[in-house]
Amino acid sequence: MARELWVLLAAVVPFSACAPFFAAGPHDAPATIATADSSATLDRLSAKAFESMLLTARWHLFRALDDRTIGRYQEAQQELDQAFELLASLEQEPHTEADTTAIDVTHVEVEKLGMAVEEAYLSLLPHVELFSPDSPLLLLLEGLSEEKIEDLPPNASPIVRILQLASLCDVPIDANATVAASIHFFQERGRSTFSTWLKRSGRYRDLVLPILREHGVPEDFFYLAMIESGFKPNAYSRAHAVGMWQFIQSTGKLEGLHRTSLVDERRDPVKSTVAAARHLRRLHEEFGDWRLAAAAYNAGRGRVSRAIERAETRNFWKLELPRETRNYVPLLMAATIIAKSPDLFGFGDVGFDPPFHHDEVALPEQVYLSAAAKTLGVPVSTVKSLNPELRGALTPRTKRPYRLRVPVGQGATFLARYERLPDSEKFVDSEYIVRRGDNISTIASMFNVRSAHIAAVNDLRDPNLIRPGQKLRIPGRRNGKLSTNVGHYTVRRGDSLSKIALASGVSVARLKRWNGLRNNLIRPGDKLVTGAAAAAPKASRQTASTVTVQGSTRHTVRRGETLWEIAHRFDVEISQITAWNGLSGAVIHPGQELLVAAPDTLTYTVVKGDTLYAIARRFGLDAKQIARQNNMDMSSTLLAGMTLKIKNLESVD
Repeated sequence: MARELWVLLAAVVPFSACAPFFAAGPHDAPATIATADSSATLDRLSAKAFESMLLTARWHLFRALDDRTIGRYQEAQQELDQAFELLASLEQEPHTEADTTAIDVTHVEVEKLGMAVEEAYLSLLPHVELFSPDSPLLLLLEGLSEEKIEDLPPNASPIVRILQLASLCDVPIDANATVAASIHFFQERGRSTFSTWLKRSGRYRDLVLPILREHGVPEDFFYLAMIESGFKPNAYSRAHAVGMWQFIQSTGKLEGLHRTSLVDERRDPVKSTVAAARHLRRLHEEFGDWRLAAAAYNAGRGRVSRAIERAETRNFWKLELPRETRNYVPLLMAATIIAKSPDLFGFGDVGFDPPFHHDEVALPEQVYLSAAAKTLGVPVSTVKSLNPELRGALTPRTKRPYRLRVPVGQGATFLARYERLPDSEKFVDSEYIVRRGDNISTIASMFNVRSAHIAAVNDLRDPNLIRPGQKLRIPGRRNGKLSTNVGHYTVRRGDSLSKIALASGVSVARLKRWNGLRNNLIRPGDKLVTGAAAAAPKASRQTASTVTVQGSTRHTVRRGETLWEIAHRFDVEISQITAWNGLSGAVIHPGQELLVAAPDTLTYTVVKGDTLYAIARRFGLDAKQIARQNNMDMSSTLLAGMTLKIKNLESVD
């Protein structure tokens, strides 16, 4: 088997990853590999971070293979445990980049590496004395297969003990040698695993049992979640099953669990328990036996149905099912029996985790988890642990207010404290209409945000498939770097890219990138994305408007300063400075006084050709807002020389 593993690894691991392995000592990790940290998955992983974690997982596998070869089995097991944990993190928070081909390739690599780690662990099983607390279910089921099963007489003490406790259970418990062997497995090789599971059960017992009762499912199916995931909401298997109840995506969707770029309800302990109870109830209605319902939960209803047809019996113990499923049901029975009397089986010293208690807050808008954590005075990881369905750094946009779980006692004051946070920490979005030639990367560059964030808030399954006319939400922070005043400019005779770039406050290179230009050739009539509502270059002789300012912060231009430097210093957009100061371009002069912060009030003098929509775009506002401020209708005619008051510009980004 070792030869097959190395062949597989040769396909998964590039030589660049191998080089430091042979150069370093047997247990010296390369300096370039970042240690996995829980904070690394709070936001979408960048491609670089993803590759680093993948390389680290490979490294642990290499070291495990070395340890196994020289008989260091315990050390090999520890290395494989760390590889499993890293791979689960990578699948839990997959990165999103514009290049979907690269994504597919990377996930294929993750899957291949997962197979290699699993094969290595299976080859190690004969030498494993104790399983780890979070050993994947497949390993436990395989380990149970090695448990010696002896024919025990009806009066043997293990059988008698099972019979005594079976009356306390509301799921069928069969007192036979296989169930007795499963109990023995948990007492010996699986002792650490079961102790951890039993400890975690205290967190979810009060949450799960009422839901099972409500759906007419035996309460002891609580221990099915124990077997499936060890009560880990973020558990992940190589079969792509997720959450405490280990739903694959198709079954989760069938039972009403939604998955988007921002949420995966399979990880929510409440929603997934409701789905699991509903699913188990349906399986019982189909098969008429809770043993068969549990078997179908593991193997699928089709496989169990075919086994019943072949055997012409509904007796679980006589069906030809996969070895994993044949071990799964007795393992569930064993866990249920032990949990009824932990002291009797040597688990009396296990302390239970406190119950999963929390408050809920109905959010009026989308919220960054970092902002929620700051409001609550807790780490972001605490917010994530209370809301495991959240996949990224942001709550989702829903028809009804999203209900965020917060620590007990903090729900009543959360919104008031959140409002006191600086605007720069709060979420805001703008709308962008895709133009011909746009792609997700150019749009992200235009707004100074990541492609991954645009893909997430718009739930783009394939970020490459955007079409002209499509409306995209662009995420950002209030008063941050997001420009909500993206504009277009129609090229005129005598224009050049350098003139338009200067007027727009951007570089020629960025202007070309936004518009997919391979050279500097432009023609009159061409429409260009400028990143901001660009004024015409000076050569176009556009009539200048008059802007009067009240309540402002000003800056006197110094020799050598550029508009970009001033905008960067005061954390505003170039387009805002040009709008506030009535500039027709980006040319400024030493000694010139500029408004550099959002004023209390602007008085704008209308010029010929102005419309409410054009003025609103110029100041990054809504036309209806300006009309309302000036007691006008949207259909009102604007006359040259008319003055308009522009107020409340604090919301301009």
